[in-house]
Amino acid sequence: GHGGDAISWLMEWHNLSFQEACERLSSGDLPKLQQPIHTSKNRVPVLSEPPDADWRSRAEEIVKQAEVNLWGEQGTRALQYLKEQRGLTETTILEARLGYIPGDYRDWKNLNGLTAPCGITIPWYAEQMLWGIKVRRASGQRRYQQVSGGNIKGCLYLADLIQPGFPLIITEGEFDALIVRQVAQDIVSVASIGSAANKRINLRWFSKFISAPSILLRMDEDQAGRGAIEQINKLSQAVKCVQVPLDKDVNDFYILAGHNTTQSWIIEIIEDKEK
Repeated sequence: GHGGDAISWLMEWHNLSFQEACERLSSGDLPKLQQPIHTSKNRVPVLSEPPDADWRSRAEEIVKQAEVNLWGEQGTRALQYLKEQRGLTETTILEARLGYIPGDYRDWKNLNGLTAPCGITIPWYAEQMLWGIKVRRASGQRRYQQVSGGNIKGCLYLADLIQPGFPLIITEGEFDALIVRQVAQDIVSVASIGSAANKRINLRWFSKFISAPSILLRMDEDQAGRGAIEQINKLSQAVKCVQVPLDKDVNDFYILAGHNTTQSWIIEIIEDKEK
């Protein structure tokens, strides 16, 4: 009759700490049940998996060509948008391997046998593999679309860059995560779920949280964001929701307040959690 996921279940049923539960899940060393559980449908947690090698090979070529496009004549306006309206530096853009598929925002193209929307490409890498390519379109009701065949829903953006022992900030959007990393990568790790619709973090990534002294959650203040907060809060008592002082998200706050003020805010919320 309780909600939650595998990690919260282990913590409650076997009286484990968050770290102990993560370690047992990642190692497969699970304790025997103290008594039988009767449910109408027993479900075993499933690890998310990246797309197959053929998809990754074809999608990687799209990422490479999109990078070339972004830094060429076709990508002038897209690059300007990333710098001026998103506040990303050239170093951040290059490290994130952002790119551009030219064309009208309503257009979709067949690239290497995959269907791709036109716009700014945001490749999702984890465990040194490409899981999906998200595309930020210039306009339209749904600004964010994906190249067909990816598995972003099962992934965690910037998962490979999570540093053991660092406080961890989980954001809703990729650009928010890139700004946090740009401003404070020496003092905090950051990851993104990509959308509040991906509110259940897959079991595959729990081991990334083991050594984080605190997990700070920054979601948009809408119904989807509140739903994501409710689900991720069940991970551990180490999770704490934080708000930006101005505007609706980290990226907007950075544009309004600048580098130094954003960095000071990150330091403040980390120190506040440690208290």
